[in-house]
Amino acid sequence: MDSEFGNNDILWNPLESSANSAKKSRRRSIRQQEIAEFTSQLAIMTRSGVDVASALGSLASQCKRPALAVVLQAVHESVLAGNTLSEALRRHEDTFDPSYIATVAAGEASGKMSEVLAQLAAIQRRIIRSRRTLLALMTYPALLMIVSSAVLVALVLFVLPRFAGIFEQYEVPLPFLTQALIALAEELWTHWWLWGPLAVGTLVGLLLWKNTNQGRRTLDTIWINGPVVRNVYRSQLVGRMCGLMGLMLHSGVPLVESLRLTRKAISNSLYRDLLSDLEDAVVNGRSLESELNRSEVLPQSAKEMMITAESTGKMGEVTQLLGAYYEEEAEASMRQIIGLLEPIITVGMGVIIAGVVLSVMMPVFDLSTLAKGH
Repeated sequence: MDSEFGNNDILWNPLESSANSAKKSRRRSIRQQEIAEFTSQLAIMTRSGVDVASALGSLASQCKRPALAVVLQAVHESVLAGNTLSEALRRHEDTFDPSYIATVAAGEASGKMSEVLAQLAAIQRRIIRSRRTLLALMTYPALLMIVSSAVLVALVLFVLPRFAGIFEQYEVPLPFLTQALIALAEELWTHWWLWGPLAVGTLVGLLLWKNTNQGRRTLDTIWINGPVVRNVYRSQLVGRMCGLMGLMLHSGVPLVESLRLTRKAISNSLYRDLLSDLEDAVVNGRSLESELNRSEVLPQSAKEMMITAESTGKMGEVTQLLGAYYEEEAEASMRQIIGLLEPIITVGMGVIIAGVVLSVMMPVFDLSTLAKGH
């Protein structure tokens, strides 16, 4: 399941299916908003001087979400038993992603726990805000498409067939569009047993194909290179990738580990390939420059800044700035695109519905003319 810091694919295994189902169920029951709130509250309490164990105990007792309260209580008991916070969290990787745990561990090692927790909470809130913005912006266009499509289907399948018999009875000459729509409605009603299962089967097949490696890669490529969504999707992915890398590097997580965990957190296969190549370069003692320059999914400005940051030793600071910049850029581009799409969808669906209505009304007018003639 996607999360703020992870998108790990779970491969089905007969021996592990029940355990995986339980983990996925737990992860679904604990929303990322709750994790962000917990992280923010823990950051405030530790910065105020409250020790981690006491803070966890207080948050567990005050938590109103049963699933999260159980996890926090278990983490609290583990810390009381002498484990560090990261060790306690590692026992609940179904709730806290590996990158989250690694960042907390780096905060413990550097002695900057409250600062690291505050940064974790900030990046979680940014991602949640981005998702909410997208949902809010897409609500009206999606609702418009659904209502317009429902009206269109009702006109073609229910209204037009009622008039078809009348037109035939009085031998009213029909425009080509009216004839085509009547033929379509008759075909769908006559052979519903064929078209219904075919439509459902096609939908199921597409969903299954979407979850294959080839399907994911094809869709990832389409999203990356699509003429309308290209800039938004790329900016969103670069922002998330750089933001997470920057947070972990700034917290003290080694570069190779930061790249590995970021790769797990990114869902797009093309960006995962890039991070894998960067990880291999670090492991083999090579500079990141050649891999960055070869990449076709990173903006040129981001490449140049990351190459400079590597040479100056400021990779953590620069990638954090890049993450914030590209997330803002993605949101601005998203607003602009939705603003353009709304009138286009409104006009487009209006024209289509008007065409269908006219295909019904024009023969009706002809029928009334014939009636007056008689």
